[in-house]
Amino acid sequence: MLSFFKKAKKKGKDTVISGDQLFGQEEATSQHTSVKPTLYIHPSWGEVTVEHKYIYQFLHKDLPSLKENQISLSGIDVEKRDGAYHVAAFLRSSISKPINFEKVALLLFNNEEQLCARKTFDLSALGNIPANTNMPWVFQFEEETITEASLSQTDWQLAFDLGELHRFELDPTWEQQLSVENKDELRDFAEGLTPPAEDEINFLGLQATHQENGDLSVTILIRNGFSHSIELEQLPLQILDASEEVVAKGAFTLPNLEIKANTTKPWAFVFPASSVLKKEINLTTWSVVVSQG
Repeated sequence: MLSFFKKAKKKGKDTVISGDQLFGQEEATSQHTSVKPTLYIHPSWGEVTVEHKYIYQFLHKDLPSLKENQISLSGIDVEKRDGAYHVAAFLRSSISKPINFEKVALLLFNNEEQLCARKTFDLSALGNIPANTNMPWVFQFEEETITEASLSQTDWQLAFDLGELHRFELDPTWEQQLSVENKDELRDFAEGLTPPAEDEINFLGLQATHQENGDLSVTILIRNGFSHSIELEQLPLQILDASEEVVAKGAFTLPNLEIKANTTKPWAFVFPASSVLKKEINLTTWSVVVSQG
C-alpha cells in the first residue's frame, strides 16, 4: 500500500463513459436509473489493514451514483516515486454483469487539461470484476510515459483514451438560454459527426441566416482535436456560399473562448452588412474558413 492512502481525502476528478464506448457492446439501460456500486477489493491485494479498509469505505461512501451501464475512473491521489507517477483511483462499474479488461490506454491530465502521461495497461490479470462495484487500484506511469507538463496536486484527471471519443460542451450562457430540446438536438448532431483528426482544430458551419438588414448571422461548431485546451481571442473568418465564393469576412474578438481538449463547442458570429460582399447569397450549402494573413 502507498503512503497517500493514509489520508481519507480524494484529490482527483471523475471521468465517466458508457460501457458501450469501452466494450463496444450495447446494453439495454435506463438513463433515469441510478446505481450505487458496492466496494470491492481485488483478491490480489491480499489482506487489507483495518486502517486502509476504513479509508476505502470512507472514500467509497462519498462517490456519486452512476447511471446504468457506465464505467468511471475516480481519482484518489498521486504519489511520484523514482520518476514514476503512482496513481490511485477507483475503477467503477455500473454494468449489470462482470467485466473483463484486457489492454486499456489511460491518459493523465492536470487541472488545466494538459496531458501529463499516457500508457497502455494490460489489465487482463484482473480477471472478472464483479458487476456494480467500486474497485480501488493503483496505476503506475513510468518516466518514459510522462510528458513535460506538470501534474497538479488536485483536480487532476485519469481518463480512458478511446481515440475516437469526442465530447460536446456548451458555454454557460448557451446552457441558460437554450431549451432542453435544442440542447439535445445540438448534442446529438455534434456527437454524430466524425471527430476531428488528432492535433487538429476545425470549424464546421451549422446554421446561417441572411438578415433583412443585410447582416449575416452564422453558428459554427469549433472542434478541438488536441489533447489540451485552447483559448481563442482573435478569429478571422470567411464565409463561402454554395458557389464557393467568399460572401462575407470579418475578424472577431472573443472573450478568451476556451475549447477544452477533444471537445466541440458551438459559437455564434454576426457579420455586419458592411462586411457582406454579395447581396444575393445562396446558403443552401455553405462553409466557414479561417482567413490567412
